[in-house]
Amino acid sequence: MTVSAPPATSPARPVAVQVRIGGRWIAGLQVGRRIGTAGADEVLVSHHGHLVWVDRQAVRGA
Repeated sequence: MTVSAPPATSPARPVAVQVRIGGRWIAGLQVGRRIGTAGADEVLVSHHGHLVWVDRQAVRGA
């Protein structure tokens, strides 16, 4: 049996956010959102061209 994540949603245009990484807040852009396979609300963030899914609790301004 194959389990796949539900489709991600995207804002009409990227939204400026800050992400907490290693005790610091860094600037990024929210480019998508999904409910992860573990049921956590996740945000797709772009930072200098790098994309990463992060837990919504580590994002402010989204």
